[in-house]
Amino acid sequence: MWLRENGVVRAALCIASALLVGACALDRHGDVPPPVATEPGACMQDVSLDGTSTAAPTPIGPLTLDASGSTICLHLDATRNIADAHFVALSDMLPGDTSGVLAVLQDPDRVTLQDSWDVSIGSAPAQTHMTLEWNAPLHEVTEAVLWVRAGNASAIATTIQLALFEPLD
Repeated sequence: MWLRENGVVRAALCIASALLVGACALDRHGDVPPPVATEPGACMQDVSLDGTSTAAPTPIGPLTLDASGSTICLHLDATRNIADAHFVALSDMLPGDTSGVLAVLQDPDRVTLQDSWDVSIGSAPAQTHMTLEWNAPLHEVTEAVLWVRAGNASAIATTIQLALFEPLD
């Protein structure tokens, strides 16, 4: 998107230059379109999480993600939580300093609530996974959408672990 907008800006500057000085050069050889990241409209899966559960995280996958990725509809039930409700999504650990996975938690209107980040552990080689954490509203059921996708042009396979819990003080 930036390159296209930048190309439009350069074209406008070129037209202005042509009007002022009678010449213009517009080099488009360096413009490489970024991978298209179009969020799927429908959720591939619905997941309900109870914030008071002591069950293991809910695995989704294995998924093969590309630039468009997959969306997961979430029903986060924190109605019986006492002090806090913490949502977490994690990808598989991969060798290297990047997980290759991007995630964004959104409300039902697709407004961003929280973006993911990478966490690396160790060295030689480091092991890295995508992490997304968010404090859900206490005593409420929150409807949300998790969009997970590949962070670069190539596809990546991973399992996403989802949990909603009451953290220990």
